[in-house]
Amino acid sequence: MNKSSSKRGGKRGARPSPRRPRQGVAASTSTPEAAKGREDQRIGLLIDADNVSHQHLPTLRKFIGETPLISARAYGDFQGRLSGWRAAAAEWPELELVDQRSYTPGKNAADMRMTIDAVKLLAGASPPTTLVFVTNDSDFTPVVEDAKRLGVRIVVMGERTHRALRSTAHHYLNLTELRERLEAEADSKSDPRRALELLSKAMRLLAPKSKAEALALLDELDALLPGISFGPASRPPREPRAAKEPRQTQGSGRGRRRTAAAEAAPTPSAASQAETEMRRQKLLACDGLVEALVATAGEQKTGDGWMKVEFLKKDFLRLHPGLEADAPRYAKFYRMLEDTGRFETEMRGSTVYTRLKA
Repeated sequence: MNKSSSKRGGKRGARPSPRRPRQGVAASTSTPEAAKGREDQRIGLLIDADNVSHQHLPTLRKFIGETPLISARAYGDFQGRLSGWRAAAAEWPELELVDQRSYTPGKNAADMRMTIDAVKLLAGASPPTTLVFVTNDSDFTPVVEDAKRLGVRIVVMGERTHRALRSTAHHYLNLTELRERLEAEADSKSDPRRALELLSKAMRLLAPKSKAEALALLDELDALLPGISFGPASRPPREPRAAKEPRQTQGSGRGRRRTAAAEAAPTPSAASQAETEMRRQKLLACDGLVEALVATAGEQKTGDGWMKVEFLKKDFLRLHPGLEADAPRYAKFYRMLEDTGRFETEMRGSTVYTRLKA
């Protein structure tokens, strides 16, 4: 099966530049709620690993949720350039890697095997009610059309998925958009301000109209909500930064990194220092993560090289979805940048800026 130019543009090994993509990124045509469907469905998941990155696996797993899978398979040459899939799939026991090598140039045996398995699922004693194709390739359009004629619900997921396949499916979801949507929902559920908003609304419903003083207090609470921030009940010891003293900037155009808090912070224990060093070593051992951060920062065009950390983080998550999952957990993104040894940071007011070291 000859691979189309759209397939080559979508391969992980030749990721197009976000500024000048070889093929436009296709936006979702359905919502995650519509694509997910009923809870009693039987799902078959088929992943074309040749042109979809393994970094999307956490997003796929969250989307599937607790819905049982009758089959979950990814197809490709996992002994060669797709070796990163093996470690990623270890976190998802239900996912089977079907190793399929291409022995003839210009032919893709993985596509053929994936198509054959899709037909076998449809012809089985208990066929799926929903088939999820994770691919950017239009070559699967015929099998999708056949499945639709059999009454099977089709969900296609990708990023640069060919228009023919998107239009044939019942639902199409862009994987990057889906990841951002799921992360935003998780953040919203964990935001204490949302809980206070609900509490304020409930108290308004319970407060008698004659209680003007109570209503005035609720108005005051509502005005405070946007500026409220919540931290841990007890602040942990500050991580040691012996090699990274707070940077004092000069000139009236920049603020100063606050040093009073660092001076007042308690001396970390030996155990804390050892834990911090282990986390830094684990970060540096993450294959490709540091270089991905450096490459993303290099795309930022600023006169003096300084950029807001929040902007760098947003671009990094967009260009390298799921890559941060391999990194150790940091309470602050700029702390991870500092631990790479490739960035310097400074605080300007309440905003953290960073730039690559010379």
